[in-house]
Amino acid sequence: RGFNGSISLLITGDEEGDAINGTKKVVDYLKKKKEKINFCLVGEPSNPNKLGEMIKIGRRGSLTGKLTIFGMQGHVAYPQRANNPSTTIVKILNEIKEFKFDKGNKNFQPTNLEVTKINIDNRADNIIPAKAEANFNIRFNNKHSSVSIKRKLNNIFKKISGKNKSKYKIEYRVSGEAFLTKPNQTTFMIQKIIKKITKIKPKLSTTGGTSDLRFIRKISPGLEFGLVGKTMHKVDEAVSLKDLKNLTKIYQNILQSYFK
Repeated sequence: RGFNGSISLLITGDEEGDAINGTKKVVDYLKKKKEKINFCLVGEPSNPNKLGEMIKIGRRGSLTGKLTIFGMQGHVAYPQRANNPSTTIVKILNEIKEFKFDKGNKNFQPTNLEVTKINIDNRADNIIPAKAEANFNIRFNNKHSSVSIKRKLNNIFKKISGKNKSKYKIEYRVSGEAFLTKPNQTTFMIQKIIKKITKIKPKLSTTGGTSDLRFIRKISPGLEFGLVGKTMHKVDEAVSLKDLKNLTKIYQNILQSYFK
């Protein structure tokens, strides 16, 4: 039947990567064309264990860092003639891991940093290396921006490498800033429909990784609701057929209610 409005479907393949194309470019295109979007529903797997548990209304920001410490190579029997970069990098990693960025707030869990790689390319057991590298990722809430997080981290790198007479290099990549989309009438309508079909009232949450809503929120209010993410990114990733049928019903009901 005819209805007053239009529905657009966007499928993108680079939400997990550097997000060079996909949604980012579509948002730029829509801005140029002055196309207005009233609401966006992202089909991200938003439920931890059961369909209906959770709607995502925001996300933490994500920042990845690659830290390199430059020391001075030498023989382990003469440490006074060398400067071991592993000593410096271990001290730095310990400090940034233990650093309390915040306690979280009513919408967000506390900011968290995880070290993901430590690498010293050294094939000899009796040589102090000249260089040590480490990668880390930090998920930060809306008490910070990527700029303020970088400033805090850079102060730690500068302080500890200076004390240890080492030089450092840091490379950052920002996947997205923290954001929160204020729930509106459509949010609550979707929450009611999910409850009607799943018999569970979904919690409004900001937990998890990044999603394409970080780009779309600049031009439209929105939320994320999709399947169960229990096996997401694992071997034998799978979804229940019952959940798939119920999600189809949920999406259909949402569209029917929106365009009444």
